Amino acid sequence: MISPSPDRPRAYDAAFVDEPSLDVAARVALRLLVDTYARDVDRRDTAAVADLFSAQGRLIAHFYTGPDGTSPVRSGRTEIAAALVAGLERYLATTHVVGGQVVEIDRGGEHARGETVCLAHHIYERDGARRLLVMAVRYQDEYVCESGTWRFAERQLRLDWRDDRPVAER
Repeated sequence: MISPSPDRPRAYDAAFVDEPSLDVAARVALRLLVDTYARDVDRRDTAAVADLFSAQGRLIAHFYTGPDGTSPVRSGRTEIAAALVAGLERYLATTHVVGGQVVEIDRGGEHARGETVCLAHHIYERDGARRLLVMAVRYQDEYVCESGTWRFAERQLRLDWRDDRPVAER
């Protein structure tokens, strides 16, 4: 076995990782965060989805409005999980296909913001017939890195378009 030179840092030693490598690592982690969100929503694992948010995280769905016309803001993991349960209960199944993601990471590497697009497919029943609702969702996110783990500080859901049609028979 060859031992590393004492004057040369090991490649995996985080203290010696250069800034461009940290940027790439953050971008990979942020993509994994949004992909994990989609996977866990489709699995109906609302507790796991809520854990992707910081303790004070906020979820804002702009395509739902309250009686006063404003979009509801869900704050904290408990409220976020409850909102997800209520929002998903009408669907028999969902499939979120995550598309492009553009992020900007702040200089300190602990905060970032980004936008991710997604085609969200929802199967539901109406009048005894199955239907497919496809929504083009644009997520506008604020991220925070807590103890080396990226989380959503805020996730805003915006609807670009939707298509609702009967499910074709095979």
